[in-house]
Amino acid sequence: MNEPARIDVEPDPVPIVLILAATLRRAARTPRLAAAISHAKGNVALRSTVDPQAATMRFGNGGVTVVRGVSDDADVVISADVNKMADEKPPKPKVTGVARHLKLALTVSKLLEPPHGTWQEEAQRFFTFATAHPGIPKSMRVVCTDDGSELTLGETPAEYELHGSEHALLNVFCGNSVIGQDLLDGKIFAVGKLAHLAELTGRSLAWMLGG
Repeated sequence: MNEPARIDVEPDPVPIVLILAATLRRAARTPRLAAAISHAKGNVALRSTVDPQAATMRFGNGGVTVVRGVSDDADVVISADVNKMADEKPPKPKVTGVARHLKLALTVSKLLEPPHGTWQEEAQRFFTFATAHPGIPKSMRVVCTDDGSELTLGETPAEYELHGSEHALLNVFCGNSVIGQDLLDGKIFAVGKLAHLAELTGRSLAWMLGG
């Protein structure tokens, strides 16, 4: 049996480091992407174009270590609006170093967009994580506004409801965005108590940062 891909972070990591590591761990659930992490060599930096956030993924020795900032020895640098990377049609990032490190750049592009299940599968995974924390609603009804499909997590009747497009629901339940922020931005809609929203937002943020 193959050893799981090693994914480490620097001591006292900043949020972007934790978010990148969480994304890589989701990618590593797919065997071929786990193998890609184990075999990749080189350093890839992600730099925000809208704020000072930046991190470098250092691949080698059978795994990857994520650290803050753009390392001086970065082989590939991705410059992107990190606030819009999860949009349905995100702005195209600027990538430097591709000509010299094409294989590494292609590998990381796949790792940063890991496969996911259906929104229902991802909702179940998130809800299992969230309900281990006190204050979370014991049941939640989720409705996809694209086709009217719905799922009730926990026992009926639901204590809380979330409504949104398939893309918006996947973003929240995969950990690409935070429930409270998406509500403020009008990407999803909710019915329920403010206290439940506060707890769900906290769990959503923890999910984004890797639990």
